[in-house]
Amino acid sequence: MNANENVWLSDRVVVEPLINRWYAWSYLIPPATAARYLTESQIPVLESFCAAPQVHVDALKDPAMMGGPFVQYGADRVDEVRTLLDTTRQQQLALQHLSAAIASLDDLLDEHPPGSPFAELYEQIPAPLRGFIELVYDGRDRAGARFFEGLLYRSEYYRTSNQSIALTRFPDIDQRAFVLSTPRLKADVDLELEIPFCDTRLDPLFAMRCRPRPRGEIQEVLGLDPADNRRLDTLFDTGKEPHTPQRYDGPGLRVRYFGHACVLLETRDVSVLCDPLIAYPNSGVSEVVRYSYDDLPETIDYAVITHNHQDHVMLETLLQLRHKIGELVVPNSQPGSLLDPSLALMLKQLGFANVTSVVAMDEIAIPGGRIISVPVLGEHGDLDIATKNAYWIELAGRRVMLAADSNNLDNALYQHLHLLLGSPDMLFLGMECEGAPYTWTYGPLLSARVSHSQAQSRRLDGSDSNRAMTLVKELNPGAVYIYAMGQEPWLQFITSIDYTDDALPIVESNRLVNLTRSAGISCERLFGCREFVLDARAETRAAPLAIAAQRHTRAAQAKRKSAAPVKAKSPQGSGASNDSAQALTALLEQLNVLGVRLALDGEQLRINAPKGALNDALKAKLKAAKQDIIALLGQRESNADVGAERPSDIGSDEWREDAALAGDLHPQNPSAAVSAVDAKTLMLTGATGFFGAFLLRELLDKTTATIACLVRPRDDDSSERALFQRLSDALANYELSVDDLATRVKPIAGDLSVADLAIAEAERQWLIEHVDCIYHCGAEVHHGLPYEQLKAANVNGTRAIISLACTGRVKPLHFASTSICSATHLLRA
Repeated sequence: MNANENVWLSDRVVVEPLINRWYAWSYLIPPATAARYLTESQIPVLESFCAAPQVHVDALKDPAMMGGPFVQYGADRVDEVRTLLDTTRQQQLALQHLSAAIASLDDLLDEHPPGSPFAELYEQIPAPLRGFIELVYDGRDRAGARFFEGLLYRSEYYRTSNQSIALTRFPDIDQRAFVLSTPRLKADVDLELEIPFCDTRLDPLFAMRCRPRPRGEIQEVLGLDPADNRRLDTLFDTGKEPHTPQRYDGPGLRVRYFGHACVLLETRDVSVLCDPLIAYPNSGVSEVVRYSYDDLPETIDYAVITHNHQDHVMLETLLQLRHKIGELVVPNSQPGSLLDPSLALMLKQLGFANVTSVVAMDEIAIPGGRIISVPVLGEHGDLDIATKNAYWIELAGRRVMLAADSNNLDNALYQHLHLLLGSPDMLFLGMECEGAPYTWTYGPLLSARVSHSQAQSRRLDGSDSNRAMTLVKELNPGAVYIYAMGQEPWLQFITSIDYTDDALPIVESNRLVNLTRSAGISCERLFGCREFVLDARAETRAAPLAIAAQRHTRAAQAKRKSAAPVKAKSPQGSGASNDSAQALTALLEQLNVLGVRLALDGEQLRINAPKGALNDALKAKLKAAKQDIIALLGQRESNADVGAERPSDIGSDEWREDAALAGDLHPQNPSAAVSAVDAKTLMLTGATGFFGAFLLRELLDKTTATIACLVRPRDDDSSERALFQRLSDALANYELSVDDLATRVKPIAGDLSVADLAIAEAERQWLIEHVDCIYHCGAEVHHGLPYEQLKAANVNGTRAIISLACTGRVKPLHFASTSICSATHLLRA
């Protein structure tokens, strides 16, 4: 063999991490949980097989028993299994003693008088646990123990010598047998590497999935003996087509579904992989198309894990990707809990150097967006397990929520999340709504025997169609994708799932698809692989804030925004200072935003305010400024001190001249106009005002169109986030729903009082090309201002809107405004 020949790790080679010859999953790593699974699951299963192997063989003839406690070997292999059982008993004495001590501790705590001090009880703690736990009460005086997990990892109970990597070439990888109930015997493995999981020598080997390496070089790295080198060589391929993993370099956000709960999100700047479980390439037998290791980028900047179950913390995949992963993000656990060991601490023991543990609503800033840890309910049989969350990922101005096995037991949670985060463009939701009894996973950790009825009633399940639809209605996503169903054929070795058409999860997910589509939202159940590319938005739209928070802060925000488009002038002879004039300007601007209208009736000030707009603080400000407002509204005499003309000085024919349209403000082809009913994109002005806010809500409810809203920036902040916040505030102020703003509305920075509406050229071209119909109700509404101060926004602005309607494809224009007439009438009457 040529030592310098480049070779690949074959696509047919399966990598299985083993612990004491059992397939490694996350609860077999921490010493305390590993001890319990050893004595309460693994040894009893081996004993059962050795005593009656044919019982296991017969049980597995029923496909429904695949995931049960049955060894998947024939009776002819009972001697090999018995040898393994004897070896396990001899070599794992420390873990057996630790498990017995944990059981004895439960009995000790049960006998302890509730609420009594623990000081004298420490001497009675079983010896294997002494110094590794703290005795504690919860808030209801229930006794328990907190494990010092970090200390246990540095004790005799954690031996990396128990770990190994089995490499086996499979003719059909999709036909792998269920692995959690059956140890891997040496005779069934092509090559076993006696190398701990944390050993960095594994990284260059696994990198050979995509990049070749000289045969002699990888042999030297691994340091194997000649016999093992010969076995290793049978696992290599030569002459494979060169493949260099590429980072996504296209526009916007690319989302790829890799099967089960594995989703890859990519922009030019960053990649995020959720719940890594990567399929091996097609075996030649299965016809199911899939993505594999070849379809991953060179670097995975962030890998995120939703919860600590076998099919989500997939060590087989994670170890093969360790050399690619920049940062691993996992949910935090209950510190020191036997039921809920630390996922972050475990992964660090496995050689992942950069692990971040997050709690609910933690936020991680990433290039071009953020990752938010979102709390979820259910899926863990009501056990006190904190290591579970969903992820809200914002990239390229888009929002994707990955909810995995969330069970919507209380929709109030999603009401809170929607108020804080808005609506996602894509919602990924698991619907394994039947689930296994919680004892299937957690039985060995429970101190008391659980009745059959209790185990059947508390299951590891997600939402059914009713709960899922309630969640969908609350979040109002752009599209719903049902995933994490375990249907793909390459998953049966870990999930044991083989659905029929009448299986409850299939029936319920089909029903959700129909319900969601009937509500006008795209929905499908994913299978195999899919790719989506979402156009980028300039900036992720700000989420609607909680209404209570909006009202609490709105007064303070308005006070800071003192640069109003039209400055209030100190009334003649009032003696008002510049500070008081600025305060009056700020107050009038705030009232305008809230839709409050002021008018004089003789010498009385009339106030017309929407319900709830005036709080006590605003009422107090209005009362204090009442005389200045009356003076401003009643001003008829000279304004020479500020250089303004009196109303009587305005040319009597000026309004007639302004009423005439320029010759180019006429549609060239009216017959080409699109009906408002058929419009796909509408434009609306004035949406932050009283009438405009209600019109926006009506257009959202009565059409399916995208609505481009012209919004005047505040504080020189023309970002999409700031513009969207103005729209959200306006609707929330009138107690109108803001649910679908994130998916239906496109804010456009502009100003009716400025030439060409102050719209950026790129935005203007977008409006010309995409808008089918315009609703114009924007205006400068102020009953105390003269015509010449209202003209810029109300006359010139309307001309600009007409010009926009006539440019390019003709656009029907719906116009509604009475502000000029009412203000002029008030001043001249």
